[in-house]
Amino acid sequence: MAKFRNREEAGHQLSGSLVKFQNDQPLVMPVLNGGVLTALPVAQALKAPLLPVPMRSLRIPWDQETIFGYVTHQGTLHLNQALVGQVRLTLPEIHQIARKQRLALQMDLNHWGVVLPNTLDGKTVLLVDDGMHSGWTMFSAAETVKPLGATQVVVAVPVTHFRAKRFLGRHCNEVVALLTEDIALYEIRNYYDDFPELESDHVRELLKAAFALQTAA
Repeated sequence: MAKFRNREEAGHQLSGSLVKFQNDQPLVMPVLNGGVLTALPVAQALKAPLLPVPMRSLRIPWDQETIFGYVTHQGTLHLNQALVGQVRLTLPEIHQIARKQRLALQMDLNHWGVVLPNTLDGKTVLLVDDGMHSGWTMFSAAETVKPLGATQVVVAVPVTHFRAKRFLGRHCNEVVALLTEDIALYEIRNYYDDFPELESDHVRELLKAAFALQTAA
């Protein structure tokens, strides 16, 4: 079933579908962490600057595999309210987790030397991830950048479930996907030969190197 060798190859293929935006001088914004490896070839191919979506996942304390929301660099929360209610997380617990993750996000941004703009007015933003399952993560990314005033928000992924594509289509200007699937047991990792869990240190070094190149240019 695998269609891509790894995230980098998927990014190279995806860039071919995004070249139409090159004249718009887009800003490529990957979703952390998996979106970074997919977005780097896109940014290189389009000769576009790269800036990570400034949000951090919030995980259930007793089940670190399950994400119940995201916090942005400004402290805005995007919560999966149905899941929060199901697992009975209290508001103080949520705020405690969010404060910790917001601080960790700010430390990462400082480590990378990232200065986030106050506005994205006039910008075309390409939000990139390695795939969409429910679309909820990418929805949170779109809701993070839209208040900054981007003129056009484009979601770009190698593979997506059709429900996620339909959902995001209502919250951005365009969804670009190389593959759209409708199978019941859809899993993003099944479309990659190599789909490792990405260590935060590895992602940090990739972004730090990318920002150093941008600064030098």
